Amino acid sequence: MTFKPRLWEPIAWILTAINIGGVWFAAAEPLHATAHAVLAAAFAVWALHLRRRGRQALPDASTAERLTALEEPGLNARLAELEERLDFVERALIDVRARAQLPPKE
Repeated sequence: MTFKPRLWEPIAWILTAINIGGVWFAAAEPLHATAHAVLAAAFAVWALHLRRRGRQALPDASTAERLTALEEPGLNARLAELEERLDFVERALIDVRARAQLPPKE
């Protein structure tokens, strides 16, 4: 079983909120309130760490499948064909624009 930062991040934020509330409830006892404040700060730092780690997560199976599909041998041929078609369209547009700029024949 792998560690899932996207699952644990909201849990860390919830624990942060609970400990912030604990600071208010334990305000009569300074040491107890300080312990809750330290825990709240630690959980917040952990949540931010999980957010950064979740963005840098390893690719999942669907990403690996898409990369494999991109590496197919026929892909280069299809790309070359699309480039040729694009060149043809560009030449046709240039030709049409050139014709539009010529004065009409009388």
